[in-house]
Amino acid sequence: MQYEVSVPSVTLLILMVVFAAVVVPPTMSLVTGWWSVRLRRWGAELRIARMRLAERLRRALRAFLDGDGRG
Repeated sequence: MQYEVSVPSVTLLILMVVFAAVVVPPTMSLVTGWWSVRLRRWGAELRIARMRLAERLRRALRAFLDGDGRG
């Protein structure tokens, strides 16, 4: 078997590789930056929600232990 590759297909391959080398890194950086911001926001919101829940449970436990009579 003998494979022949035409010059235009080799040129196209080289152009595709160059395009990928130039376009992919900035695109990946943009996507990872976007996710980083989102994850940071979600993490902060989860921390706030967890602190609110802990405070609510602390108050309920304190009221129960003090015999506050509220149900």
